[in-house]
Amino acid sequence: MLPAYSGVRLPGLLTHTQVYEALGLDVDVCGKVDELVDVEPPLVSEVFPGELPGERLWRNFGYRRSEFPFMFRYVYGRFGSEGVRCLVAHFVLDHLENVLRRGFDEEMALNEVKALVLSYIEGCNSAGCWEVIVEGELPLRGILELIVGRFSSVVATVGGEVGLKYTEVDIIVNASSDLISFAVKATLIARGYRGRSGFSVSREVSEKYFGRIRTKSKLLLRQKLYEAFVNRVLADPQSLINSLNNVKKRVAERERVTVVEYLTIVKEEVSKNREFKKLLELVDQSVEEAVSSTLSSKE
Repeated sequence: MLPAYSGVRLPGLLTHTQVYEALGLDVDVCGKVDELVDVEPPLVSEVFPGELPGERLWRNFGYRRSEFPFMFRYVYGRFGSEGVRCLVAHFVLDHLENVLRRGFDEEMALNEVKALVLSYIEGCNSAGCWEVIVEGELPLRGILELIVGRFSSVVATVGGEVGLKYTEVDIIVNASSDLISFAVKATLIARGYRGRSGFSVSREVSEKYFGRIRTKSKLLLRQKLYEAFVNRVLADPQSLINSLNNVKKRVAERERVTVVEYLTIVKEEVSKNREFKKLLELVDQSVEEAVSSTLSSKE
C-alpha cells in the first residue's frame, strides 16, 4: 500500500542532531554550523573580505565543490577543526537525503558520499585550504571514516525522514530522471530538432524548452504512476526502484555509454521485470504529452 502524500516537509535539523550524536561530534558546534548553512548564512564580506557589507550569502553555501573551500576557511576560523567536521557532516547528510529520495540503495549512496567528500578534499587542495588548518585534510578524512563506519545506521536515520517526506511514487519519479531526459531528447530528435552532433537536440530548443518539458514530464509521470498503482496495473514499487538502480549501476560501470549500449542495458532489465516495461511505457507517454503541449504552445 502506498502511503498518502501530505506534501509536508519535516525539518531536517533533528535528524542531523541524531546523526551528530551517533558520530560523537560536538552537537553544540554542529548546531551553530547548521544555522550558518540553513538559517542565517554569513555576510558576504565575512567570507570574502573586501566585498560590500550588508548582504548575506545564500543558504547552503559551501555545498558545491567550488564554494566549499571558502566556507571551509570561514567555519574553521570560527569553530576550528570540529566546525569543519560538522560542516562536512551537514553536507553529507543533505547529499545523502538527495540520493535516497532518488531511490539509490545503500551501496550506491555510499559511493556518492565518498565521492562528495573526496571532491571537497580535491577542491581544498587546489584552493590552498591547508595553509590555514594545521591538521591538513585529516578532519575531512576523519569524518568520512566515521560516517562510513556507521553508514547503515546513518542511512536508516536519514532514510526514515525521507520515508516521511516522499512517497514511493515520488522516489520512482526522481529515480527515473535519466530515463526521462533520454526520452525527451529522443522525442525531440524524432520531431526534427536534432543538434549538430550525435544524440543531441538543437541549441535553441534545448535552452528554451528542454527543462520545461522535463519538469512537465515528471508531473505527468507522477500522476500516471498513482493511477497505475490504484488500478493495480502496477503492484510492486520497490521492484521498479531496484530495476532503475540496476540500470544506473551498469551505466556507472562504464567510462562512457553509447546510445545503443544504454538501450541494450534498459532492454535487458525489461526482460527481468515486466513492471519495468510498464514504467517505460508510462515514461514515453508522459514525455510525448509534455513535448506536444510545450511545442504547440510556442507556435
